[in-house]
Amino acid sequence: MSKNILCLLFLALLVMGCEKDDVCNEGTPGNPRVVIRFYDKDDPSTLKSPSGIKVKEVNQENLYAILDSDSIGIPMDLSKTFTRYVFILPSSTATLTIADTLQFNYSNRKDIYSRRACGYSAEYVLNNPAITTTGSLSWYVRSTVQLDTIRNEEQAHLAIYH
Repeated sequence: MSKNILCLLFLALLVMGCEKDDVCNEGTPGNPRVVIRFYDKDDPSTLKSPSGIKVKEVNQENLYAILDSDSIGIPMDLSKTFTRYVFILPSSTATLTIADTLQFNYSNRKDIYSRRACGYSAEYVLNNPAITTTGSLSWYVRSTVQLDTIRNEEQAHLAIYH
């Protein structure tokens, strides 16, 4: 009986001894992704979902995402000052690939201390121009910066018109 009480007392002290800093909640964001909203090129105030577009980082094997909404958050490689993604349109033929390669440009990376359990997260700034293109374009028309400093994923950072 006294062993059970001692075990319970030890457990209670152990649980109460944890500080808020010792726990990093699962929902705590790490490095923020660039949030992009897609708009109609002919009516710039209207959101337009580029349905079925596949998003893949250049030189990576796996797809990052298949878009089915009017926005996406994509991670940046913070060891560099740019990250390239290929946006691949769905095609009606197996031999035709319609794709645009967009280079996202950023700088001024700062590591911000969150707390002991979560560590650091990065903050960075989109350059001007934030997006440059490589090769010929098929669906991308232009982009505008909505919020240049990437601190979190609560607001859109870029608008892409297509």
